[in-house]
Amino acid sequence: MKLLFKKIWIVIILVFFVISGCSVKKNLSDGQILINRYSVKIDGKHPTISNSELKTLLKPDPNSKFLFFRFKLWAHYKYQNKQTKFNRWLNKHFSQEPSLYNKKAMDDITHKMSRYLNNVGYFNSKVDYTTSFKNKVVNIRFNIHPSKPYRYTKIRYDIADTLVDNFFKKEMNKTLIKSGDIYNAYTLDDERDRITNQLRNNGYYYFNRNYIQYIVDSNFMDRSMSIDLVINNVKKQDNAAPGTFIEENHNRYFINDVTIIPEFNPNNTLNYDTIVHKIDFWKDTNNYTYNFLYNSKIHLLPSAFNSAIKIKPGQPYSAKKVQTTYRKLFNYQIIQTANISFDTTNMPKHSKINHYYLNSRIQLKDSKLNAFSAEVEGTNSSGDLGIRGNLVFLNKNIFKRAEVFRIRLKGGFEAQTISEPTESSTGLFNTFEAGIDGTIFFPRFLSPIRLDKFNQEYIPNTNLNFGFNYQRRPYYSRNITNLDIGYTWKSGKSVNHILTPININYVNINPTPTFDSILQNEPNRRLREQYSDHMIVGLKYSYIFNNQNMMALQHFNYLRVNLESSGNLLYAINKIAGSQKSDSGYYNILGVRYSQYVRMSIDFRHYYYFSKKTNSLVTRILLGAGVPLLNSDELPYEKGFYAGGANDMRGWLFKSLGPGGYSGSSEYEKVGDIQIEGNIEYRFPLYGFLKGAIFTDIGNIWTYNKSETFPDGQFHFNKFVSQLAVDAGFGFRFDFQVLIFRIDIAAPMRNPAYPSGHRWRIKYLQPKDFVWNFGIGYPF
Repeated sequence: MKLLFKKIWIVIILVFFVISGCSVKKNLSDGQILINRYSVKIDGKHPTISNSELKTLLKPDPNSKFLFFRFKLWAHYKYQNKQTKFNRWLNKHFSQEPSLYNKKAMDDITHKMSRYLNNVGYFNSKVDYTTSFKNKVVNIRFNIHPSKPYRYTKIRYDIADTLVDNFFKKEMNKTLIKSGDIYNAYTLDDERDRITNQLRNNGYYYFNRNYIQYIVDSNFMDRSMSIDLVINNVKKQDNAAPGTFIEENHNRYFINDVTIIPEFNPNNTLNYDTIVHKIDFWKDTNNYTYNFLYNSKIHLLPSAFNSAIKIKPGQPYSAKKVQTTYRKLFNYQIIQTANISFDTTNMPKHSKINHYYLNSRIQLKDSKLNAFSAEVEGTNSSGDLGIRGNLVFLNKNIFKRAEVFRIRLKGGFEAQTISEPTESSTGLFNTFEAGIDGTIFFPRFLSPIRLDKFNQEYIPNTNLNFGFNYQRRPYYSRNITNLDIGYTWKSGKSVNHILTPININYVNINPTPTFDSILQNEPNRRLREQYSDHMIVGLKYSYIFNNQNMMALQHFNYLRVNLESSGNLLYAINKIAGSQKSDSGYYNILGVRYSQYVRMSIDFRHYYYFSKKTNSLVTRILLGAGVPLLNSDELPYEKGFYAGGANDMRGWLFKSLGPGGYSGSSEYEKVGDIQIEGNIEYRFPLYGFLKGAIFTDIGNIWTYNKSETFPDGQFHFNKFVSQLAVDAGFGFRFDFQVLIFRIDIAAPMRNPAYPSGHRWRIKYLQPKDFVWNFGIGYPF
């Protein structure tokens, strides 16, 4: 271990001397000083003053560093005077102009910070800065001395239009301005947007934020403010008295007719045929009819839009419903473009004053119906090389209701490493795989009964998946058949549900005679069942919470809870019906023993972004447990939990950790019934597309029952903590926008395979103990 650290220090010293020889400071002229670092110090605690907002005002940004070296700045000086085409490209993409200290720029920053403090209620605060110069670089610290903030003492509302006033008061509980709050110009702006959205969602088609103004009166002595929120009426020029204006109440608009053209063509000169179609809405007993226009054979039926159209004839105009309609329409793969327009001309008169009608027109252009693709790729499975190919056919409107049909033919070969040659392992490739799988996607809830209103409220989707796969391996061949029907729906902005009530998976194994004799003497029951015929007939449910804002980098949580059950209903039916068990004492279906178990897993993650949004800290907790029940002795192999590999315990190879305190050298992949794991990863930028990470993983797997194959692998509440493994490492992420390639290097710090008291292995680490993991995308 000492030798390893000595080598690391030698490398660091060599790098230091190389960097020193490439110093960029020698390129600076007299009087030029590089900005090295900014800092902001705020006197006292002021929750309404955002340190991150203040830091956005710090310009120019200091030159970026990689391993303490300003590589981009060095590239700028190296290539700026060598004007070849290649050097110009390097200078454009990989260089950075020097961030030079300028007193005037620093003074401008103090003025901007003062304006920010004024905008958040701390008027006439003092802002100054101090500098620390050394060897042609400067560190700058901005000091914020906040004044006593102004607070709202009185809030009054002046709304001339009584109907607008009624709508405003209905949502007074949502107001962002409250008595006693600190004055904040940004909050006032947000309140203006909130009111505008509220009114535009209640029929005020032409209303905009410019009709809302604030009149503020401040008192310097007690640092208080009274504020009048005014919603002005519409001002129109008085034709009878030129140069003067009259005020009118805001007009409220209702939807008259909604016309949909599913296959709009601007060059079409043919007359349209009209189909009147009725759509039912959730918790709404009114009748809503829509006009669908077609000028040729119908390719997309009106009923395809039952869950997508949210604009209701006879109801007030709503900007929110228009945006929701756009979003639902673009979920249909058959739709390429959509345009929703409104027209106020030639409308019938409304019975109420200041109430008018709008006609809505939805024009859609469909995309190409069919698509075909062929894919060939090389594979590398733990060093075993192979080749794989796919032929994919896609139809985006198979049943004329925007259903998507996808079918794939697949096949591949692989040169698998084996200890002894077999009869089927001749030639370069000794494994073969071929199969077919397909999916039919329905943009609605597919069921025997009509659920139009449910489809409107929750926008569910249905997936029908099926497949057959043949695999030939050196020791066996197997056929895998699967069928499942699943539903997905949203019950809120951040909540998704996935229900798979039908999940059937049948595996038929044909071992070679030699391999079959090995299995007969195998003590590991799970391994024996892995290579025997088995069937899973059950259901699955997943609850997913994700409050990530894709438009902004901010803290968010992710939670996924998976519940799975198999064979329990079949066992109950067999039991009630008095079905006969097989000679081995188990119930069969179609001559095959079915698996019976319950399984649950929880995946919780928290993403925390630091001030500049470039650095983040991600934590994850994984919990899982599966229990075999009456018709099974073990969980099916594919339903077990494992630890080790690129996405969890990265200090161990794939499926090589555990279970529990097992210390033997098993040739089998290690799979358990219980999993407990925690991960912490700090992510940061290094240079351009190259990002870095440091991390630690803590966890293990255990068996539910006592195992002869894995002694000391069974879970016990009084000892599982002492059997937790710990690793630590660092990684590199090559972020190419469309693809993230990842390298993680980790070493086991605490290994439960060692005897108690000797499990911490830090001082015994050798270079061979470091595990290299390669992956696509982030681990979590």
